Amino acid sequence: MRACIVYSSCTGNTRKVAEAMAEASGLPCYALRHAPDPQDYDLLAVGFWVRKGLPDARAQRYIQSIHGKNIFSFGTLGAWPQSEHAMRCQRAARALLEEGGNTVLDDFLCQGKVNPQVVAASQRKGTHPMTAARQERLQEAARHPDVNDLQAASQRWLNCLTAARAAFHQ
Repeated sequence: MRACIVYSSCTGNTRKVAEAMAEASGLPCYALRHAPDPQDYDLLAVGFWVRKGLPDARAQRYIQSIHGKNIFSFGTLGAWPQSEHAMRCQRAARALLEEGGNTVLDDFLCQGKVNPQVVAASQRKGTHPMTAARQERLQEAARHPDVNDLQAASQRWLNCLTAARAAFHQ
């Protein structure tokens, strides 16, 4: 069974998660600009950063090229990972992947530092005013992904690999 990790990263958050997963599994890890043809793999871990409730545009383009594969979806976002917003983002990513006839075996989201330019732009536009609660969330997000996030993502990926390998060899 051929498997690899492919990711898109803006501030380095998703790259850190992808690299931790690669280290834990010993599998190759590629930034999207160097991504292999997804049709050459049986299982892909596809990583993205959340923008406007969806995987970023580069990740979406890659997702559209994946058809009929087993997928482990992972991503980073500025919101609390247990929030309703994060759950909507996770469902949206899953739906995009499933449109290509893919099977999402598992997915993982954790917080990550938000690009300061994105924060400034949203304040200029008035879409996300800087409240005390938002400031607290952004400060917490800046501390992630932390060692616990990296371990959790790696463990979920290893569990997914184990299950996929068992199914592949049946």
